[in-house]
Amino acid sequence: MTTSTTRTRTATQVPQHLLIGPDTHGVTRYAAEVAGAAGALVARDARLLTDGGLAHLHVTDRLISPDPTAAAELVELLARRVRLTVTLHDVPQPTDGPRFRERTAAYERIVRASRAWATNSWHEHALIRRWCVADAHGAVIPLPIQGSVAPGPEVLGDTDAHVLGVFGFIYPGKGHRQVARAAAALRRGGLPVSVLVLGGAATGHAEEIDQLMSTSHDRGVPVEVAGRVPEDEVRGALRRVGVPVAAHRNISASGSVNSWIAAGRRPLVRDSAYAREMATLRPGTLTLFDDSTLVPRLQEAIRRPGSTWIEPGTDLGPRLEDTAAAYRSWWASVAG
Repeated sequence: MTTSTTRTRTATQVPQHLLIGPDTHGVTRYAAEVAGAAGALVARDARLLTDGGLAHLHVTDRLISPDPTAAAELVELLARRVRLTVTLHDVPQPTDGPRFRERTAAYERIVRASRAWATNSWHEHALIRRWCVADAHGAVIPLPIQGSVAPGPEVLGDTDAHVLGVFGFIYPGKGHRQVARAAAALRRGGLPVSVLVLGGAATGHAEEIDQLMSTSHDRGVPVEVAGRVPEDEVRGALRRVGVPVAAHRNISASGSVNSWIAAGRRPLVRDSAYAREMATLRPGTLTLFDDSTLVPRLQEAIRRPGSTWIEPGTDLGPRLEDTAAAYRSWWASVAG
C-alpha cells in the first residue's frame, strides 16, 4: 500500500482534528497527542477543514474565546460546515462563580450542535447532564497515562522528603493555599517542611502568586514558585519532590495528577467523585485525603517516603494507544 493510499484511508476513518490554542496549554497538547496516536490529519485553522467532512475538536470555552457565548457561537458555525464531534474539557461547575450560567448555556449549545460528544470521566459526564443538557448521552474516554513507571526506592536518595510539591498552573481553588496551611501545621509540630510550586500563574491569576507568598510568609512557611517546567524536565522535577500533592477543590479531570502517576509517583489527592473514579480505574496510584486528614496523610508520607511511589508492575491503563483505539471505535460508531 502506498503512502498516499494509507493517508487517504486514515483520513476517511478518523476525523480531521482542529487544534486551537498554544501548544503549552494542556488541552491543546492533549488534542495533538490523541490526533497523532489516532493517525488523524491536523488543522490549525478551521478554514482548512474539509466542508462536509468529519472533524473533531477538544473544547474548553476559554481556549476559543474569553466569552462563553461567543465560544458557543463559533462552535455552532463550525458544526454547520463539518460533521463535528467534540471532547468536552473543563466542564461547568457551580464553583465557576459568576460565569457559571453563561458557561452551562454555552456547553449546552456546543453539545446540541455536535454530532456526538465525549468527556474524560463519568464525573464530567454527570456534570454535563446535571447542569447543561439533561437528556444528552455522551461517551467517556479517560485521559491516558504516558510514560513508564520505574521502581521508586532507588531514587529516594535524590528526593527531599520535607518538600511538598504541587504541580500545574496556579489559580483559585487549585489547593496551593491549603497545602501551605498544612505545611504550617507540620512546622508547628517540628517537621521542617517547605512547599515547591512547579508551575506558574494561569492567565489572569498573577495575583494568586503574591497572595500565596504573602500568606505563607505570615505563617512561616518557605514557598518557592519555580514557574513553568519545560516539558523534557517535568518527569525529573516530579520525581525529586518529597511528597506530591494535588489539592484541587473542583477537580473534574486532571492532567497534573496523571503527570505525577506517569513519573512513578503516588500523589495525595483531594477526595472527590473524580478522584474516587480514578482510584478505581487505577488502584494503587492515589492516596486520598479530605480537609481533616491532609496533615496526618502528609505526616505519614514524610515518615514513609516509599508510600509516595507507585509499586512496580501496577497497571496504569489506559495508555495513549488504548485511548486512541477507544476514539477510533467511537468515531466509527457515530460516523453515519
